[in-house]
Amino acid sequence: MDESEKRKALLWPILASVMVTAVMVVVLRTQGRIWWCKSGDWAIYINQAWNSSHTSQHFFDPYSFTHILHGVLFFWLTGMIFSRLKTEWRFLMATAIEAAWEVFENSSYVIEKYRENTASLDYFGDSIMNSVGDLIACAAGFWIAAKLGWWKSLIFFAFVEMVLLLWIRDGLLLNLLMLIYPIEGIKSWQTAI
Repeated sequence: MDESEKRKALLWPILASVMVTAVMVVVLRTQGRIWWCKSGDWAIYINQAWNSSHTSQHFFDPYSFTHILHGVLFFWLTGMIFSRLKTEWRFLMATAIEAAWEVFENSSYVIEKYRENTASLDYFGDSIMNSVGDLIACAAGFWIAAKLGWWKSLIFFAFVEMVLLLWIRDGLLLNLLMLIYPIEGIKSWQTAI
């Protein structure tokens, strides 16, 4: 396959991913999500992870790294389930799954679960631009895993999880655990920052 054919093969899944993103934005807006940080701070990245009115309100924040890990997971899962499908179409699946998660994550039900079960006591959902940033982070994670392959991406996943645990006392796996099966000792450790 020459370079022109490779670009054409990538074009349709990318265009479809852009459409998925647009649909996600419309759905989030109909859910009443705000466009950007309600405090009026226009920073692209905010380095605050806990008890801040800025967390999940800017394009990127420390939790963007957990969405990179979503992309790695989706690369693995789509590769196991749809091994014969080209990577570009598996990328579209990953984008669609992440967009669906962003919509579900910003439902009243999940927002309340985060407030009850995790250290995110002041969490009131993502801004629309934060959800778009999360989708971009997921896409980046997918392509990082595609470039690294299975074993190197596993090492990458473990490394990012460890850095997040040391940096913000949270990570993708810990966040999922606390959302599904909260442990008071972990919640106390996380809020002791």
